Amino acid sequence: MTRTAALLLALAVSLTAAAGAAAITKYRVKGPKRVEVGQEVRFPTTGLKPNEKVTVNLVPTSHRGGNCCGIDVIRNARADRNGEAILHFKWPRYYLNGDERKRWRKGSKVDVIVLGNNGRGLKVVRMRRR
Repeated sequence: MTRTAALLLALAVSLTAAAGAAAITKYRVKGPKRVEVGQEVRFPTTGLKPNEKVTVNLVPTSHRGGNCCGIDVIRNARADRNGEAILHFKWPRYYLNGDERKRWRKGSKVDVIVLGNNGRGLKVVRMRRR
């Protein structure tokens, strides 16, 4: 392979990687730092596209990046015409590990993940001790 061909190939690979990374938008998710089971919570989210559909997942932080655990608490919510959404729900008693229900552990961290067609956002909260 000639040096020019190698440089062109490296340039093409780097441009492809940069284009893929630019396509994912990072949403800004705000909300409480501590939560407890049964609490009504709100997570204002910005950076969405107008009228974009979003889903909210709760996953123990210790399982971040895995595919074993979590629960969808909101499906098919929509952002407003400004690309903002106030995602509110009642904190569930459990999450799923396969088909098994697991209770949240007091003091543990939980990832609140907002997923849309064009990006994602993350807010980490801690389960409140009573």
